[in-house]
Amino acid sequence: MIKKLIPSLFLALILLHPSWAQRVLTGRVTSDDRPNGLGGVVVQATGTASSVKTDENGNYSLTLPDDGGLVTFRKEGYKTFQIDISFQNTVDISMEKLRASNESVSVGYGTQSRDEMTGSISSIRTDAIGNQPVIDLEQANQGRAAGVFTQNNGGKLGEGTTVRIRGGSSLTGSNSPLYVVDGVPLTSDNQSDINPNNIASMEVLKDASAAAIYGSRASNGVILITTKTGQSGGIQVNADYQFGVSQTPRRLNLMSPQEYNEMMVEYTLRISGFDDAITRAKLTEWAQAGTADFSLGGKTYSIKMPILDSLIYNTDWQNEIFRSGLSHRANISLSGGTDKHRVFSGIAYTQQEGILIGNQYDRFNGDLNLSSKWNTRLTSHAGISFIHSENKRLNEDQDLGSPLQAIALSPADSYDPANAYRMKVRSLDYNPLTEINFSDNLELSNRIIGNLGAKYAVTDQFSLNLDGGIDLMDLEDIRRQGPETLEGNPTGFSRYGTTHVLNYLTNAYLDYTTYIGNDHHLSAVAGSSYQHSLSSYTYRTARVNSIDELQGKSDSDPGLFHPDVPGGGFAFLSYFARISYAYDQKYLLQLSGRVDGSSKVGTSNRYGYFPAVSAGWNLSQESFLSDVAWLSVLKIKASYGQVGNTPDDDFIYRRNFYPVNYGTEQGIRLANLSNNLLNWETTTQLDAGIDFSLFNDRLSGSVGYYKKNTDGLLFPVPVSRTSGFDYVLKNNGSMENSGIEIDLTTVNVQTANLYWSTNFNLATNTNLVSDIGGQTLISGVNAFIENQPTGVFYMPVYLGVDPQTGAAKYDNGIGGYTTDYTIALQTGRKVVGNPNPRLFGGMANSLQYKNLELNFMFQFVEGVDKYNQTGEYLANSGIQLLNQRADQVNRWYVPGDQAEFPVFNPTQENTYPSTRWLEDGSFIRLNNFSLSYRFPTDQLAKRGLSNLSVYVGGQNLVTFTRYTGYDADVNYIDPEGGTIGANISRGIDDFTTPQARVFTTGIKIGF
Repeated sequence: MIKKLIPSLFLALILLHPSWAQRVLTGRVTSDDRPNGLGGVVVQATGTASSVKTDENGNYSLTLPDDGGLVTFRKEGYKTFQIDISFQNTVDISMEKLRASNESVSVGYGTQSRDEMTGSISSIRTDAIGNQPVIDLEQANQGRAAGVFTQNNGGKLGEGTTVRIRGGSSLTGSNSPLYVVDGVPLTSDNQSDINPNNIASMEVLKDASAAAIYGSRASNGVILITTKTGQSGGIQVNADYQFGVSQTPRRLNLMSPQEYNEMMVEYTLRISGFDDAITRAKLTEWAQAGTADFSLGGKTYSIKMPILDSLIYNTDWQNEIFRSGLSHRANISLSGGTDKHRVFSGIAYTQQEGILIGNQYDRFNGDLNLSSKWNTRLTSHAGISFIHSENKRLNEDQDLGSPLQAIALSPADSYDPANAYRMKVRSLDYNPLTEINFSDNLELSNRIIGNLGAKYAVTDQFSLNLDGGIDLMDLEDIRRQGPETLEGNPTGFSRYGTTHVLNYLTNAYLDYTTYIGNDHHLSAVAGSSYQHSLSSYTYRTARVNSIDELQGKSDSDPGLFHPDVPGGGFAFLSYFARISYAYDQKYLLQLSGRVDGSSKVGTSNRYGYFPAVSAGWNLSQESFLSDVAWLSVLKIKASYGQVGNTPDDDFIYRRNFYPVNYGTEQGIRLANLSNNLLNWETTTQLDAGIDFSLFNDRLSGSVGYYKKNTDGLLFPVPVSRTSGFDYVLKNNGSMENSGIEIDLTTVNVQTANLYWSTNFNLATNTNLVSDIGGQTLISGVNAFIENQPTGVFYMPVYLGVDPQTGAAKYDNGIGGYTTDYTIALQTGRKVVGNPNPRLFGGMANSLQYKNLELNFMFQFVEGVDKYNQTGEYLANSGIQLLNQRADQVNRWYVPGDQAEFPVFNPTQENTYPSTRWLEDGSFIRLNNFSLSYRFPTDQLAKRGLSNLSVYVGGQNLVTFTRYTGYDADVNYIDPEGGTIGANISRGIDDFTTPQARVFTTGIKIGF
């Protein structure tokens, strides 16, 4: 239905083009730094209500009276330009960028000029993400902001990302930033629903001074997202369409059928006790013959292996599961209005196929923003976004039904589509193609994000703001597994679950700004906020092969499992304030803070207090630097303050219960021990930095240092097991993060026809768990250990192969080695690696030559370790007769071999995790690339168009890395591990889908 509506809506919007105008002035606005077009310039017929805003290419179309008059061009940071157009129909101008640009930046409950800003805030260019073929908003921002580390949880569509701003600040709670969209703090943890094309600005609040106004939820940073609003003037319609092809960027070199069959022969002989007869050359001979003829101990043997007569296929399992996925994305937006009432609306449709078979994601976005000026005192705004998404999901990475698990199957075997895709020879091996063809795994989501507010200017300096917002999400989890599948056998299995999240808030605040004389500028914000969130869940399962049949079962049906799933909810009552003072634009001071009361903490500590102070000195405004011609901006700034982090679970401070089944009877069970003293996690942060702009803004940027100390970490403290539990959650730990951030922008070439600029950012982060009461918490190969970074790799050290026995050697912890893994685990386990990068960043380039524009960006991550858990199975000398990487043929065969890999042990079941699979996960990647051509404005105006451009591009095009797995930039998160599991199990690649390489082409058009 949605697909059919889009062409009709597109045509309807085109028909709204204002053909009734008496006269239309068109043209293009450029500047020294944007010679191919300056977007966001307000073009207004002076003395009238007629005005428009230039599009991202600098084009405009303004309706005018027949007679001449003045037209004004204005944009913050640029010198206002005014011209008498007489009876001209086309006017192109170039605007002059002001020295020490004073553009406004969103800072939470208001804006602030960059000149007076004392906090650490990074702005992300939203025009840089419009051409990128991404679903997740965070993916588009990788490498674009200093101190913001973004890692993908995998390459399956809709799988999400992990975002860390200046390192994580919690061990058991969320480390994700707080996302605020048009003033609405999101709680449903799915900010990627937002259409990137409709984002006007994004700011990342990183230090305590910038983020303290969000108090108890700001220790992980805050990302402010502002969506586009309408502009006064004639109706403007913009549309774009993008087509993409996704491919697998890398394939593993796996065993050939012949090599696999040699391993089968070796398995047969070693499990039969004929180890001494084996040589690598003989294995090749015997695999080809199907019989092993040899003499051993004076006896002659002839071992027939009839299974080899059946293992005659040549199946490339990577070809079976990977595909070229097609994607389509269409956007249409309408903007316009009068001087009093303005509107912006848009619709978007995205359809994307994943590189793994069976994976597809569809999303529809609808947005409407209204803003009105009712009189000289009263203004209002309203906005609503509707998002519908359908995600055809795949099984979790570790599940045997996940497509990528197929690469562990024998390449000498095949499957029978007529027999439910079962394996022809090794019939007990589960083929994921059975899961793909005989199951459904669908997530449906409907979401509404809305805001409504008004501002009343009591005086020219003092105003009252009232606003509210809502974030409403309904999600359906639909799962059906046919009787042909592993879990559905023999009757089928169906599951239906729902999630309903309602999050709403209200804000009321006063803002005041005044100038005292010519030198003193004072501004203040003070107000209160109330936020309430409610969550409810349902869950039904039955051994049936139909969702309709499942839904038709009565609650009393004995074949139905439908437990009462506890819902959730929390509330915040907050008070906040910010006071900023600037003297002579030189000396800056800001005080800010928030008082938060929350239902998430114990009643003994219901309110938390989070203050911050910051100061700055604009040295470039001093008289002793006024004659330094090459210096435009030089500002030093520092801040100190506290922000918080709330517990991840609702009501965790009290005793909670959950339903359980005892046979056919239902009961309840205690979920946790209570702790009414449960408190906030508090992060104290020191920040210092320098902002600068040199050589007439040809070189600008900032350098900063930060140090964060988090106290009161929520951590499981052991208790007597007579309580029925192993631990109780207490505020019992501390953590440190420190680092340096560098952000540079250079204008390399600036001529009439050519402009080339580069943005480079780099950040370091040193993380340390300083106190957790002497405990060590271990999860797999990761651990929380005092005086070590979070989630360090903690495992036995692999020392190679014993040349006489072929056994793997491990450090025994006392200066020698052992071939007994149990001893290595007990005495030799040590900290061997760090999943947290030492430094990371990106370099983006923008080149404009006449009507051509080239943009490309490299992202880099250095000093990070990656655990190739896939290698535990595919590079483990034939464990469980799984297919192996081709290099595993270089294993030990006979005494004296100086082999790279241990002997094939047919009885081995444990994978024996060790540093054997710990690798350098550093990489440099050409993250995105686009080349666009913009058609000349004068030619377009004759055809009633304001802009037209075409482009080609790509994402994840080339990666330089020493990592041997599919993708160094993925991080498997066990869905059963919860928040603690996601924090501790870092840097894992466990049959994790790689990110796709995507090639795109598109067209943008404006009316």
